[in-house]
Amino acid sequence: MELKEYLKERKAIIDREILKYLPSVPPFGKRLYEAVKYSLTVGGKRLRPILCMAGCEVVGGSYEEALTPACAIEMIHTYSLIHDDLPAMDNDTLRRGHPTTWYKFDEATAILAGDALLNRAFEVLSQWNFDCDRKIRVIEEISKASGMLGMVLGQQCDMDAEGRKDVTLEELLFIHRHKTGRLITASVVSGGITGGGSEEEIEALKKYGDSIGLAFQIIDDVLDVVGDQDKIGKNVGSDLEKGKVTFVTFFGVDGAKKKAREEIEKAISALELFPAEKNELLKKLAHFIIEREY
Repeated sequence: MELKEYLKERKAIIDREILKYLPSVPPFGKRLYEAVKYSLTVGGKRLRPILCMAGCEVVGGSYEEALTPACAIEMIHTYSLIHDDLPAMDNDTLRRGHPTTWYKFDEATAILAGDALLNRAFEVLSQWNFDCDRKIRVIEEISKASGMLGMVLGQQCDMDAEGRKDVTLEELLFIHRHKTGRLITASVVSGGITGGGSEEEIEALKKYGDSIGLAFQIIDDVLDVVGDQDKIGKNVGSDLEKGKVTFVTFFGVDGAKKKAREEIEKAISALELFPAEKNELLKKLAHFIIEREY
């Protein structure tokens, strides 16, 4: 299957399935439900849940087995975007080509919508009718990646670095390996765990996820400088306005692209453990990350 067709098909699956995990509309407080549903359905590539399903398949499982963790991961990712866009953080008004949640509703509702999605994700995972040992391990993987020593820590460090000129490359790498990379790695690793992958296979998927996660952020930094707002669906030039040090600051646009390609090469090398007929889609997904339109 060609990658474009594969992405379209898998995105359609997630778009359909994720709504099944929402509770029924409550008799009161419908604004919260509307904000949650809006945030989940206004677009997005669904890259993280697709990586989860692909990780399951590469170790011999079926993508259907991974639908629950895939949808939970997308809920957590969406919550992180809602909060990231808030005035107290990045103060963005455009996401996925649509008004950000706080901008469309209000700031308080957006905070609650993010809270609701984060908690709903773990409620969904706890109710997942699956092998108990694997389920617990998946919950641990996702919670570590999204929590106090993962994505949330990365967000705090990102805010701490804003406007500073003394940010080192080591600090920048730490920020983005946590803020962006950890959930991407957890996505593909959770899929591998769900599919019953061996420890060696899980480690290979971790290396793959770490590298594509870093490459993803590097390309995000590039797109913020040279991207087309209509194509990428969010405001461009915001990093410069906020005085953020980025990979473009250190390497320039061409140097950053080169760094991203190096990370993709590492990711593809990690996949050599798997048979060629099984790892092809993960390789294509890695290339897709750095070939997004500028």
